[in-house]
Amino acid sequence: METADLYAAIAQAAARTSLDWWLIYSVIEQESGFDERSESGCGALGLMQLMPSSFPAWSRTSLLDPANNVKLGSEFLSECIAIWKKESPDEMVKFGLASYNGGSGYALAAQQAAGAAGQDTATWASVEPFLRQIEVAGKRPDVEQIADYVRTIWTKYERRRGHAALA
Repeated sequence: METADLYAAIAQAAARTSLDWWLIYSVIEQESGFDERSESGCGALGLMQLMPSSFPAWSRTSLLDPANNVKLGSEFLSECIAIWKKESPDEMVKFGLASYNGGSGYALAAQQAAGAAGQDTATWASVEPFLRQIEVAGKRPDVEQIADYVRTIWTKYERRRGHAALA
């Protein structure tokens, strides 16, 4: 995919989902390093590293199509952010990133654990430490991966947002 085509796909996805252009860009940068043929060890595919099991109606070829991958990944990211309704807009994005990376079940369980401990449940910084003590469906989260993912993308996104999108 040519750079201009990638930027156009991000712009279309941003317009469709109301996500900031730089947020989508930052997720792609973190997920695949802009390698449209990227495949992780666990089978995630393409620019936004989509799991085929999360998109059963789509073939592998469709998930590897860069424009389709950005479209589907941005829609999924938007859904992950929309789960968080009581948090501030910035915190919604942080919780959404955690949900995109590790699954919303872990973020929700950590938030519940923080609340049970009398801690602030509206900020990712207060909730993230509780990832270490939760389990969902018999599984424990990869705490460092989720925490690093949110921190890395948020840092890049916060620095870039408000600037003109690339064209």
